[in-house]
Amino acid sequence: MATNLNSEKLIAQYLLGELPEEQQVAIEDRAFEDKEYLATITAVENDLIDEYVRQELSETERVRFEDRFLASADRRKRVEFARALASLPSEATVSEQRVITPARFSWRESLEAFIRRLSPVGRFATAAVMLLVLAGGAWLIFETLRLRNQLTHMQAENQSRHNERQALEQRVELERRRNAELSAQLNQEKQQREQADESLRQLSEAGDAATPQPRPIIASLTLLPGLSRGGGERPSLVLQENARLVRLQIGIEPEEQYKTFAVELRPNAGRQIWSRENLSAKNRRGARAITLTVPATILKPGQYELRLTGVAETGASEDVGFYYFDVKKN
Repeated sequence: MATNLNSEKLIAQYLLGELPEEQQVAIEDRAFEDKEYLATITAVENDLIDEYVRQELSETERVRFEDRFLASADRRKRVEFARALASLPSEATVSEQRVITPARFSWRESLEAFIRRLSPVGRFATAAVMLLVLAGGAWLIFETLRLRNQLTHMQAENQSRHNERQALEQRVELERRRNAELSAQLNQEKQQREQADESLRQLSEAGDAATPQPRPIIASLTLLPGLSRGGGERPSLVLQENARLVRLQIGIEPEEQYKTFAVELRPNAGRQIWSRENLSAKNRRGARAITLTVPATILKPGQYELRLTGVAETGASEDVGFYYFDVKKN
């Protein structure tokens, strides 16, 4: 059922703050658009002031009236003005030394009687004061509506900033987790490299020991460029039981003129198990090649992929080629 916004009772409830938020907003929106409706609100407000001065409000209405009206200096002036007007009939009766039965006058009737008793100059001054009071009341209502709209707009902006801050915090948290995962992966690769270096160091120290030890068996394999993952027969590396080192010769195309190279070794479809950087290519019998020494302990029987990367003078890196071979144990 639609609400009748023209009801003076409803407007009085609005002025006393007794309506829910939805109906208050509806009345304020209409007051913005309809000047006549704003004048109706002002008239009902005057009636409320008159009823308050004559003590005709209920206890609940009186408390609400004092909370909302007496908090404003402008409205307090209007209440005092109405109280002065309401006392005029009693004062006139005393001055005329007549005893009459008290009669109930509305606020409008009291105002008309007061104005009729005034001189033309007094009437003009009273009219000017009343216009100022009415204008002040209308301005106060309009200013209240404007401040309410500003508050709604600020609340919407604050909510938007809050949502943006939450989205930014989520992106920062996601980036932090990604960095932590990359750091863990780098630490694992570093540990694998240190283990391989330790194996080489132990083998080197064993060769320098006072007691002569058998020289470690070194297995060799030459990898030529241009062999794809599934094309042709792949080279095989056969490891003896006592093999300790594997020497890999990696052939490079003549046009690959990079400053340095880097290699990564991994089983097919597996994680990296060994890597080296800052490698230089040397010319051997008219061909360029890189020589690597790899601990035999990291190579298990199976298929392997070796990735070769070239590093330019600027520091930029680019894949040079992929080499595939098999490892077998004898």
